[in-house]
Amino acid sequence: MHVCLICSQIAAWGKIGGFGTATRALGIGLIRSGFDVTAVVPRRSRHGQGSRESLDGITVLGVSPFETMTSGRIFREVDADIYHSQEPTIATRWAQKTMPDRVHIVTCRDPRGWRDHILELSYANSRRRLLFPISALYEASPWTKESVRRADAVLTPAPSALDDRIRAIYGSSIRPRFVPYPVDIPATKPVKSSEPSVLFVGRFDPRKRLELFLELARTFPGVSFTAVGMAHNETYDRRLRRLAKGIANVRLTGFVSRFGKPNVTDYYATSWILANTSAREGLPYSFVEAAAYGNAILSGVDPENFASRFGYRVTGDDYAEGLRWLLQDERCKEKGQAAAEFVAGTWNEANCISRHLELYAELTGQSGPQSTGPTPSRTDGRGGSLMAPR
Repeated sequence: MHVCLICSQIAAWGKIGGFGTATRALGIGLIRSGFDVTAVVPRRSRHGQGSRESLDGITVLGVSPFETMTSGRIFREVDADIYHSQEPTIATRWAQKTMPDRVHIVTCRDPRGWRDHILELSYANSRRRLLFPISALYEASPWTKESVRRADAVLTPAPSALDDRIRAIYGSSIRPRFVPYPVDIPATKPVKSSEPSVLFVGRFDPRKRLELFLELARTFPGVSFTAVGMAHNETYDRRLRRLAKGIANVRLTGFVSRFGKPNVTDYYATSWILANTSAREGLPYSFVEAAAYGNAILSGVDPENFASRFGYRVTGDDYAEGLRWLLQDERCKEKGQAAAEFVAGTWNEANCISRHLELYAELTGQSGPQSTGPTPSRTDGRGGSLMAPR
C-alpha cells in the first residue's frame, strides 16, 4: 500500500516544528511496517532540498509554493492509495480533487480559528504580516475547510482537547477520531541531572515568548536552564542570543534534531521540567516527548490538562510561582513520573502505527501494506457516501 503524507513541512532541511517532526516519525513507522511512503512538502531549496529526496526511506517530493496553491499535478504523479494530510491546507483539497477515487484522511494537529490567526499575527514580524493573506488562503480558505468536511476520516492527535475547536472551525457534524503519533519512549528510566534543570524545546518564534523563559532564568540563578531550538528569523534569533549572553545559568544549544545524533531526547532525559511560555498551542509535540522522559510540565497553555495533571498550569504569566511550587519537595519528579506512565501506554510507536494501520485497513478494505489501487466504496467520516462527483 502506498501512503502519501501531505504537510507544510518535514523535519529536515532547516525546518523546525512539531508538524514536521510528527510527519517524519509517522513516515518512518509506516516504512518499518512495509508501506511505501511519499511525503509532499513545500521545497526548501535555500536549505539544499531538491525536488526529489530520500529521507529514512520516505520519498520526499518538494514542490514550489505556487504549485502547492494552484495545482494537484503532483498528487496524480504520486498515485497513492491513501492521501493523509498532517494538517489541512489547500493542498489537501487539490489532492481530493485530483484523486477523487482514493482515500483521503486529515489530521488536525493545531486547528486555528480567526482569533488564533490574529493572535499569531500580533507576534509576527513585518515579513510574515505581509505574507499573511497568502498563508490565510493556504491554511484557512473556504477550500481548505471544505477539504476537512469531505475527508474520509478526520483525526486529532489529542484524546479530546481539540475536538470542540475542530468542530467550531470545520463543521459541527465532524466527529474527530483520536489517533496518537509516535514519540520516543525510553527503554529504561532516565537518569536526571543532580541539580534542578529546566528545558525549553521548540522554535524561537515570537509567539513562543522565549523572553519569559530567559527572565525566569534570571529569577532562579541556582537552577540550570537550557533552550533547544532556534528561530527561522535570523534577526530575532540573534536578539534572543544577545539577551541570553548575560545570564550565567542559561544555555542555548541551537537546533537539535529528534532524528540521529546528537538527539533532543538527550536533553529530555536529564532535565526535570519542560517549560512552555507560548501564547497559544494545540497539543505540543514537546509536551508528549518531554513527558515520556519524566519531565513535569510548566505551562500557561494546558491542552489535555497536561500542565494541570503533570506539572503546574501558570496563570497571569507567573512562571516563577509555578517553578517554585514544582521545585519544592521535588514535586516535579513525582509529576514527571506520572506523566511518563501516562504517555508510555498510548504514544509508543507500536500503538501509534497499529492505530494508523487499523484505520487504513478500515477505509481501504485491505489489512496489509499491499497496493490496493482505487478504493471501491468509502464514507466521508460522517457516514455519508463519497461516490458522488466532487
